Amino acid sequence: MKLQLALDHPDLTRELEIAARAARYVDFVEAGTPLLIREGIRAVRELRRRYRCPVVADIKVVDAGEPIAELAFAAGAKVVTVLGCASDEVIKRVVKSAKKYDGEVMADSLGVYDLTTRAKELRDLGVDSLCLNRRGMKMRRATQTENLKQLKAQLDELNLPIYLAGGIDLPELIALRKLPLAGVIIGAAITETPSPADAAKEMRRVIDET
Repeated sequence: MKLQLALDHPDLTRELEIAARAARYVDFVEAGTPLLIREGIRAVRELRRRYRCPVVADIKVVDAGEPIAELAFAAGAKVVTVLGCASDEVIKRVVKSAKKYDGEVMADSLGVYDLTTRAKELRDLGVDSLCLNRRGMKMRRATQTENLKQLKAQLDELNLPIYLAGGIDLPELIALRKLPLAGVIIGAAITETPSPADAAKEMRRVIDET
């Protein structure tokens, strides 16, 4: 299981300071959508220049495709995100750009209603992974055991490597580590703590003990 650090605050100076402390413990550093909207592709370029781990540009491409993805890949991004509900043509163009730069494409589940069917289509289009974004999911009230069982059943139906995002903290990570997830995307549980380095280090330990 990979650990992706989401830097979602729109202050680049603040996020670079957090990355300086926590990047050594994660597999990917993500330039989050709010950060990219405010700072532009410069955020990707600065993260790539300063830290050795791969950079994810969470652009959530929904229009144009190749020209937008090209900006991020050329700036050093390893992964660019696209909305899974974007048109097939847009996704094809993002995939084309990724191949040019030896990069990868992650689709975001926001706006996708039939996720099982769309995941198959995304794989056929050349998408490398899927972010299961809980912000766009209808969550029913249930125990943690029931939620994990439901998530496991969903993962078994999806034929792409899955990264889970949305409010994951350390106690939940301990429960999630037994599921067949490709990775977890964690923001506030690291970035909003008194010591981002300690929080990331502890999450790294939990994942490595899986």
